Amino acid sequence: MRSTSHAAHRKNRAPSSSLKGLLCSAVATALTLSATLASAQFGERTPSFLDQNATPQVLPIDSAFPFHLSAVDGNKLAITWKPAPEHYLYRHRFAFSAGGQTLPFTLPDGLAMKDEFFGAIEAYFDAVITEIDLSSARALPADSSLNIRFQGCAAWGFCYPPQTVDIPLHELFD
Repeated sequence: MRSTSHAAHRKNRAPSSSLKGLLCSAVATALTLSATLASAQFGERTPSFLDQNATPQVLPIDSAFPFHLSAVDGNKLAITWKPAPEHYLYRHRFAFSAGGQTLPFTLPDGLAMKDEFFGAIEAYFDAVITEIDLSSARALPADSSLNIRFQGCAAWGFCYPPQTVDIPLHELFD
């Protein structure tokens, strides 16, 4: 009984709906064949960086340019910066002060390069250690802070705004 009613239902269908179904099936087959031929022509390929991540992600500043402070001796502080992969720090954008006084510091030579934002610069893509002379900061009031300023960019074109970190001096001398 069931097969008879199914056959009867098919007989009552308009010919145009059968034609539409046949046409849709033919188009689907053509598209599948076309994709198969294109794949065979170009072969398998390894996904590129852009395929995997079309929009680079901006890292939080603490992940892009983490740093660690350590005492060198009673009057010197070392700050070790470790830029994230494909990130760099600008040598000319480091500055340190306390109580309104600029503090002397040393940095190694950076990588000379042309930057789209600042032109000819020195950059640090790898770990870099900055040594800061704190001898003049010791005479400042205990509630003074070490002011650390830096700036860096992601190599793919995002430049972070200048950063400022204040660390109370009493935390450094205790």
